[in-house]
Amino acid sequence: MTTELTYKELYNKWDKFINGGDDTSHLKPEVAESWRRCQRLNVNPFKKPPLMNEQEIQEVLSKNQNLINVVAPFINLISDLTKETNFLYVLTDHKGNILDVKGAKHVVEQAKKSNFEIGANRSESAGTNAISVAISTGKPIHIGGPEHYNVHFHQWSCAAAPIHDSKGKFIGVLTLSGHYSLKHTHTLGMVVSLAKAIEKELFVKEKTLNFAKNSQLPVNDYFTFKDIIGSGEGIQSAINMARVVSNSNSRILVEGESGTGKELFVQAIHHASERRENPFIAVNCGAIPEQLIESELFGYQEGAFTGAKKGGMPGKFELANGGTLFLDEINSMSEDMQVKLLRVLQQNEVIRVGGSIPIPINVRVIGASNESLEMLVEKNKFRRDLYYRLGIIVIQIPPLRERTEDIPELFKHLLNKVCKRLDVKSSEYDPAILQYLKSHDWPGNIRELENYIERAVVLSQGKKLTMEHFPYKLIEQMFMPEKMELTTLEDMERQFIQRVLLTFNGNMTKTSQILGITRKTLYNKMKLFNLQKASEKEIL
Repeated sequence: MTTELTYKELYNKWDKFINGGDDTSHLKPEVAESWRRCQRLNVNPFKKPPLMNEQEIQEVLSKNQNLINVVAPFINLISDLTKETNFLYVLTDHKGNILDVKGAKHVVEQAKKSNFEIGANRSESAGTNAISVAISTGKPIHIGGPEHYNVHFHQWSCAAAPIHDSKGKFIGVLTLSGHYSLKHTHTLGMVVSLAKAIEKELFVKEKTLNFAKNSQLPVNDYFTFKDIIGSGEGIQSAINMARVVSNSNSRILVEGESGTGKELFVQAIHHASERRENPFIAVNCGAIPEQLIESELFGYQEGAFTGAKKGGMPGKFELANGGTLFLDEINSMSEDMQVKLLRVLQQNEVIRVGGSIPIPINVRVIGASNESLEMLVEKNKFRRDLYYRLGIIVIQIPPLRERTEDIPELFKHLLNKVCKRLDVKSSEYDPAILQYLKSHDWPGNIRELENYIERAVVLSQGKKLTMEHFPYKLIEQMFMPEKMELTTLEDMERQFIQRVLLTFNGNMTKTSQILGITRKTLYNKMKLFNLQKASEKEIL
């Protein structure tokens, strides 16, 4: 069993090793073996790994587009939930080529200083790292600080897990990276769980495609307006506008925060339109690397780049001909691509990458943005002429915090949906849950609500759902007074514990679970604040 070494101890071992030493004691066996291989391969521990050129990047991304598409929603979702944690989510193929990097802008920029970006390679030729060890061992691994062979990686702490396709073939690695000081024991477990979820999604997608081929169908699982849950004024106003414009050919822009259900609206519009029998094609502009978005939308000619498919490949505009093309997260599109998209919308024709012949198209384009495009135009972050081409009709989807009257209906719908997906008996629940859920701000909107419902169903293990199965942050706002008076921290803590005790009728177990402390700690605090004798009147 290896002993956990401090950063300084690891650095000293690394320094001695690269200067001719051979002491690898107390290192993880996988790290020690990798160091020795790097030494035999004469890997330079002081040189930044090189980057591919644009053509090479295009080829690698094109080969791995299916993996990128499947992984993107998972990374986007978890990035939304952990956007303040200064971590990066990195996807590589089975050779260690970086396909995608997601994270806060300042962390992404920091990573680029060590060439940790799309177009880099993190196989063992770059020196020992979590990705290279996951590739060589086929197992999840955490590598931190000077465990990395290359000095440029010493500031990073990385947890990596391999990804396999439905046949068990190793196809890529998912990695969560952050500063060495952010190392946490649960990080690797989270990455492994994400990798398993991605593998399950790959299996489902392949199964669906095989079914489509065998049945000679385009699998179109459309949502309709009946699937949009909510009877509040805000959501009904958006639904009514969407119904009215469905049968026109006007371009539509759907705006709303992440997780509000923009694609559900777009699919409902398509299903209610005269184009319903024709293709519905969705493209997440934020999930596709910038180097690949042009060929993804417009297609490419044979010979456009090395490795290009014989006969070329139609783009999403061609595939959506006669139907609807949904461009999600269009606000993330680069200015260069905005110019090219504007030309297509003006001319109603596309030219494939590497080609010269215009191809006429008849496509209804519906864009979606999680920011106000009008405001981005005013800030010179989005082209004004493209905005006017796209935003002939703008539909605003209200965030969940502005439609709390819909939460009971949404909760019941999502609970049934989650139970069906997890193949568990529909759960009973404490009606008091709904009041707590109404008090939360819901920054992640309906997507966040569904995630927490799934978490609660899993934790309840078939028992009745109560608030103890939901995260503490969902109820803390309900316990806090609307008007906060200036007082001591001790008095605030006392009042807070009082409120929770009253809510759970003095139940010590539930109160301690909600507060995130042990029963013993709760008892000690009650004794400190003299709460054993507190009457209900005093608590109120």
